[in-house]
Amino acid sequence: MNIINKIKAKGIPGFIAKGICFLFILFIFDYSIGGALRYLYFKQDAGLLYRTTYSLDSTTADFLIFGSSTANHHYDPSIFEKRLDMSVYNTGRDANTIFYNYAVFQSILKRYRPKAAILDFNVGEFKVMQDNYDVLSSLLPYYHSNPEVRPIIQLKGPFERIKLISKIYPFNSLLFTILVGNTEYNKSRHYTNDQNGFIPLDHVWKKSIITVEPVNQYKLDSTKIRILKLFVQECESDNIRLYICISPRFIKYTEKDLSLEIVHKIADEYHVPFYNFSNDTLFWNHPGYFADQVHLNSKGAEVFSNKVVDKIMHNQEKPLTNEQINLTSKLKEK
Repeated sequence: MNIINKIKAKGIPGFIAKGICFLFILFIFDYSIGGALRYLYFKQDAGLLYRTTYSLDSTTADFLIFGSSTANHHYDPSIFEKRLDMSVYNTGRDANTIFYNYAVFQSILKRYRPKAAILDFNVGEFKVMQDNYDVLSSLLPYYHSNPEVRPIIQLKGPFERIKLISKIYPFNSLLFTILVGNTEYNKSRHYTNDQNGFIPLDHVWKKSIITVEPVNQYKLDSTKIRILKLFVQECESDNIRLYICISPRFIKYTEKDLSLEIVHKIADEYHVPFYNFSNDTLFWNHPGYFADQVHLNSKGAEVFSNKVVDKIMHNQEKPLTNEQINLTSKLKEK
């Protein structure tokens, strides 16, 4: 007697019996395939997905770099390590925002307290964009293993908790990447061979600089602003020295960007050093430092990293003001 007949024998109608049987088979399929994908995902030891896992679960660097592609390709940890005598890891990941940075930061704080951090901030970062929520799928594989990232993942949509009942769902768009990530070929690809999280770019931009007018009338995302403030406050309360940086672009803006003005005010409010290189003529006058209009190449990253370290070392020479000391004490009391 098969399963359906056994269910029928208990007085359950046939169509319900078939439904129960279908759900049972679906559960087994989802559990088995999802479990296999999860195993292969966390088995990777190189590449984009591995760098995220390492950032959340393994790095113990003194100095961390957070941000999107402009963090990942612009900050060379070897330069920071040599000049600051600290271990450094670059947690930046392409196409992500403050949401991803804060989730990684929360996971790190569960393990240890770094001494310092850079948060790389982009033009238009606070603009309302659905894509910024969709890209949170990069954190789905960590929903069950890293509970501290769940509040950020749940920003993706109201049904994420239900979807995450499925074991396949966290990996359903990563099948090819996971399979390639488990091959020796993955390690041989140039852009998977990171240097403490840093991925240098080799291209050289050949076109002239352009002038654009930022759209300052865009709608602001209050959730992004709130999360950034939490990031700043938690660095302050945990005695993590934070620096907020705006990377160079091979673009001239005719007006100030609204997001940059807001983050500058937040930095001033919490006495966070703020370094804006978006209008630095050193980079505008050297197109050979760029791989494209928004990313530095390896030579540009070397120049930029040294300039950032110069700023940090100069800032370290300044004693804390009474106002800064009082702010730190208040945050610790909360």
